[in-house]
Formats: sequence, C-alpha cells, structure tokens
Amino acid sequence: MRWKYAKLVMNLGNAVEALCGHIDGAAEITRRARREGARVLDAAGVDVASREEDRERRGDRLQHRPVQGSARSGGSSWQSLERATRSIECDYLNGEIVLLGRLHGVPTPVNTLLRRLANAAARRGDNPGSTSPDEILRQLAGT
Repeated sequence: MRWKYAKLVMNLGNAVEALCGHIDGAAEITRRARREGARVLDAAGVDVASREEDRERRGDRLQHRPVQGSARSGGSSWQSLERATRSIECDYLNGEIVLLGRLHGVPTPVNTLLRRLANAAARRGDNPGSTSPDEILRQLAGT
C-alpha cells in the first residue's frame, strides 16, 4: 500500500496538468497539492514510499514516448478533458486527500480547489489547458 499511496501523491498533479497544461506556474500548484497530500497522509498515519524509493524502484521504466507516432500530450486527467468525457478522475485522487483531511482535521484548500475546478471543467467540456495557473493561485490566496 505504501507504493500505491506514493503514486496517489504523485498523481495529485493530474488535475493541474489537465486544467493548466504545461506552462509556467503550474508546477508550483502541483508542489502545493503534493505537500498538502503528504501532510494529510502523515496525519492519517499512512506509510508512503519516499520519492527516492519510488525513483530507485522504477528506474527508467516510466518514460513518456510517442504512441503510434503521436507525441503524448498529457496524462489520464488531461485525456479526459481532451476526449470531452464530461468526467475526470480527480474525485479518486484529490478527493481522497480532501476526505482524509476532513477525517483527520487537516485543511486541504489546494486539493479541494483542484477537485472543484477539474470537475467543473469536465462537466463544461473545457479543453485541457484552459485554466491559467495565475487564476488558481489567486483563488488559493483567497482561501
């Protein structure tokens, strides 16, 4: 389970990638979501494999490569917006952190906002990268 929780923390940035794409400012939001997730899991007593352990275990197995000659544009959440599925996996990723935060008394403003924004973007059929990192940071400053 500690490896699955390490993957959960890593995937907390999926909503950011889907909302913002790969532009300046997005990485800061991902760092905040992951730090918040780590605090929540720590408060919940969940043992998580470290980033170093994860890197050592994976080695060079996780590499982004073209698929059938096309460049990989984004991860699973990004693809949900691209395909206009009207749903996105953030309830299972960011939402898990939000739930555990509530249960253990840890505020989760970053993951709460990312979950809300990603769900709204999916429902509206927004394209990936349609939200500015500055807008997300402004909303976080107001929380």
